[in-house]
Amino acid sequence: MTLELVEQFRLKNKPVLLHKGESFIDFGEKTKKIGILIDGLLYSVYISESGTEWVSRFFFPPNNFIVSNHLGFYSGENSTESIRAYVDSKLIYIEKEEFKYLLDNNRKFERTVRILAEESYIQAMDRVHSFQSLNAEQRIRKFFEEYPELGTKLQRQHIASYLGIHRNILTRFLYKL
Repeated sequence: MTLELVEQFRLKNKPVLLHKGESFIDFGEKTKKIGILIDGLLYSVYISESGTEWVSRFFFPPNNFIVSNHLGFYSGENSTESIRAYVDSKLIYIEKEEFKYLLDNNRKFERTVRILAEESYIQAMDRVHSFQSLNAEQRIRKFFEEYPELGTKLQRQHIASYLGIHRNILTRFLYKL
């Protein structure tokens, strides 16, 4: 989806700037909006039963630019994750009622949402399969092959958390390279 396409939808809200560290959605918040990331980098975290905070996703254009806690947005439940700006980021948000209206009244919007949902599902399944079938070193290699630009922007602790490994394992592997 390009900015030109977004402009065609004549969204109610204008782009906003989210400063580094600011939350787009916070833990326990009613998820009433979905974002379209224009520029920047956001990340999603959840807290495990043991109290550890884990990075579950990164949002960045053009690959992963739809910013949402999908479960909360669709179910109406409070968010079980927090989505924060990793760097100053520019995005447009669509409120739930506007989103529903566009789905019901704009075939192009509905088609775009369907395509993006399919892509998101494929990415999620790829990540699940990676966790099930790849060891830590293979997951690290895959991450840096698929997202070399993120490898230079992110702190090691966030990459390790996303990959489900300890930071020391990531550091040892990177020193081998």
